[in-house]
Amino acid sequence: MAKIEISDKVYEQVTAFKPVIESILDVSLEFDRYVELLLRLTPDLILSEVLVRADPPALIRAIEELAQRNPKPVYTYLAEEFRGGQTMVEAEKKADVKKRFGIRIPEEYKR
Repeated sequence: MAKIEISDKVYEQVTAFKPVIESILDVSLEFDRYVELLLRLTPDLILSEVLVRADPPALIRAIEELAQRNPKPVYTYLAEEFRGGQTMVEAEKKADVKKRFGIRIPEEYKR
């Protein structure tokens, strides 16, 4: 297991914040698991803060570029999101795209 060094001040803050997280999540965590949870959540929280304010066309370009660099995992993920009950793309929008490109799915292939 990797070890990291942090300042005493940050350690004190992280230690003092543990009861807050435990009360929010309604759990009791061992200290190592608590710190790991903080470290796992932080990148997503920061990205959410930045991306919620991002320009939608820029996000689309970023996804397209990511798909060019790593097509299989990106397209697999997107397909799963589109197929699942996710609201990333509304059913009407998917229908519009099919219509625009003249895609007609035979009945036997529909779910």
